[in-house]
Amino acid sequence: MKKRITIVGLGSGDEDQLTLGAIKALKRGYVILRTGDHGVVPFLEREGISFITLDHVYESAQSFEEAYAAMIGIILDKAEDQEVILAVPGHPMIGERLVLELLSQLNQQDFQIDIVPGIGRAEAAMAAVGKYYDFQGIKIITALDLDISHIDTYMTTLVLDIGSPLIASDVKLTLLRAYPPETLVYLCKNDQNAKLKCKKIALYELDRLKEYDPTTCLYIPPIELIKLEEFDFKHLVRIMEILRSPEGCPWDREQTHESLKQNLLEETYEVLEAIEMEDYDKIIEELGDLLLQIVFHSQIGKEHGEFDIRDVTTRICQKMIDRHPHIFGDIIVKDAEQVLENWEAIKKKEKQHTSHTQVLKDIPVILPSLMRAYKVQKKAALVGFDWDSIEDVVKKLEEELFELKDAYEKGQQEKINEELGDLLFSVVNLARFLKVEPELALKATTEKFIDRFEYIEKMAPRPLEEMTLEEMDKLWNDAKIAFSKDFDV
Repeated sequence: MKKRITIVGLGSGDEDQLTLGAIKALKRGYVILRTGDHGVVPFLEREGISFITLDHVYESAQSFEEAYAAMIGIILDKAEDQEVILAVPGHPMIGERLVLELLSQLNQQDFQIDIVPGIGRAEAAMAAVGKYYDFQGIKIITALDLDISHIDTYMTTLVLDIGSPLIASDVKLTLLRAYPPETLVYLCKNDQNAKLKCKKIALYELDRLKEYDPTTCLYIPPIELIKLEEFDFKHLVRIMEILRSPEGCPWDREQTHESLKQNLLEETYEVLEAIEMEDYDKIIEELGDLLLQIVFHSQIGKEHGEFDIRDVTTRICQKMIDRHPHIFGDIIVKDAEQVLENWEAIKKKEKQHTSHTQVLKDIPVILPSLMRAYKVQKKAALVGFDWDSIEDVVKKLEEELFELKDAYEKGQQEKINEELGDLLFSVVNLARFLKVEPELALKATTEKFIDRFEYIEKMAPRPLEEMTLEEMDKLWNDAKIAFSKDFDV
């Protein structure tokens, strides 16, 4: 015969909110109150309902984990030969960690588990704020579980169990990352008659109460975009929806996937430049600009019924999970090199490549040529098609330079084009063996050239057009000294 445990919600503390089902259950078995500090306790005493409380466990335990373990031990011990009625504040399934811990341990083959709902603090708070309630939706979370990632400023938020000044302070600091300090909120707490009362305060005042107890909760209405001081990804998506709406910005509404191509490319390069400058404020700005392009394209896709931002995030999340089986699966890897090998194998399978040539052809043609050559060479090297040593690479480079000179001397223009391409391809190979990104190396050298040319122009005694090459070359050497580094052109 199964043992029986019934979990009863006692409501917010007002005995008028105690349900008939809860009363019937409380009169039926051995009653254990999670805490005797609850507004319905006098009613239970008047009704002659006997009970024990678990308050002494809180007082003796060193941690919540230890307390829950001890409480569950008491409950299971009492349930050996009788029905146990575990009565908890509010609703049993909202903010009651003891209940969740108990349910996770109970073997349903051995126990019959019944749950009697109660009117929780959330319902009581919504009733207390009355006309201020926004029916766009509500998010309910306990104070100890609150994290910035849980906050959604579009929705009403209710934070439960603000039971101490320390908890109130932590809640305030977390909320201030999403809401302005002057945001008007409703702080709710049971009065002496166990009636939940609310008062309007500014968010920054949250931790200034004289007393806090388990009934203390915070009701936060939705807030307009223009009143926010910090934003998350959802806000960016919403802003783009507004800009692309019929009442939005004329320029934004005119844009297409095609018209935004150049913007996407430019923003990508600006991110790279910021990284090279090690300017973290600039990196933040440029990453934001790049993210805007992604959201922009996603909104256009949504309007045309092609795709939306959720399709984009779903695809990349699924890809990262699939390509990291050593994290999200049971694959074991020894080092980063093996990770990359697995990555390429999984990628090949995903794209249904039946040959190594297809892998090479899949590298976008639109990439800068140096970058594309670098990627092609790396892919080919994965199957063993590569030079044995850097000395072999240098020898090949010299060979291609000789062939280019020969074509030049013979005046074979078509051959010159071909041999110059071969020479550049060999240079990329050399860069790869030296573990240097050729695109970035050339970019840095180009910038260095511009800096030194600027030096020449500033130091020139007369216009450059009037100077000899020898004179400019002398200033160039001066510039090399002025901008001296560990390497030179």
